[in-house]
Amino acid sequence: MLSDPTAAARVAMVARLEESGALGPGPVREALLALPRQILMPQAYVRRSAPDESPPYWDLLDVSRPADRVELLERLHSGACSRVGRGGAITAMSSTMSPTADLLQQLDLRTGQRVLDVGTGAGVSATPACFVCGDEGVVTLDIDPHVTAAASERLSTLGYRPATITGDGTTGWAAAGPYDRVFVSFAVRRVPQALVEQLAPGGRALMTLGTSSPSWPGLAVIERGQDGNGGPAAGGRVRSPGRGRLRPVVILRRVPRGDRHGGRVDTAQHARAAARHGARRVARPGNRTSSGSTSRPTAASTPPARTAH
Repeated sequence: MLSDPTAAARVAMVARLEESGALGPGPVREALLALPRQILMPQAYVRRSAPDESPPYWDLLDVSRPADRVELLERLHSGACSRVGRGGAITAMSSTMSPTADLLQQLDLRTGQRVLDVGTGAGVSATPACFVCGDEGVVTLDIDPHVTAAASERLSTLGYRPATITGDGTTGWAAAGPYDRVFVSFAVRRVPQALVEQLAPGGRALMTLGTSSPSWPGLAVIERGQDGNGGPAAGGRVRSPGRGRLRPVVILRRVPRGDRHGGRVDTAQHARAAARHGARRVARPGNRTSSGSTSRPTAASTPPARTAH
């Protein structure tokens, strides 16, 4: 691993996360302390215009420019979101560190696990997975070939060589499965059936369900076990923000013909199934969705359209 003069900035970032209660002891904490963020995000956009100014104006900071270095490093370690891109276009947004740290801890990453990271972005979730589990078992997938190429190069600089795949995140990557952990960094209207099927027995998947309800999106936690006949079965629960509790839903259990919609599991139909099983009903999906692990590149004056954890 590279020696890095910004280690003190990472220590301060981790201390703030611990103070806020977003981070506890464990492998995720060790990963955040060890991994240089400026390698993953050597450039980032910062908004210079007022919040109500349209169109907004974005300035590109580059760690290789001495005049930008201090401001960029402060932003990358502040815990705030960072907008990244290429060729004058914002293509992704790295989430604020508090929810990212929380989600990584909920994944319960362990040495030797096979991990599918859907929505590579800046590699902020793939890198801790490599650090904790070992890069030989990590697959990171993104729809944008420029994103996967950049991530592969930057992960290699850190000494990691996971499989970096360009493709539709909702279909996963069965060739390297099954996976002990699946993490989806963008919101989906329905739980993609392919991702559930690629979970190993005892596996866990985390993804955000986006709907038109003001109390959502909610975090879907999907765990796969064994059914009574020894075959695979999966169930899940959804936590909606601000409520602090998990609500059980049937995500997949021997999906009957007619439940399939474009290779995805319809959460509205399975909410009705959950109600029949005594579980509380989840909100019906709305119109907001993601067509894959990234949006198409947008102009630098346009707010970014996706989140890359």
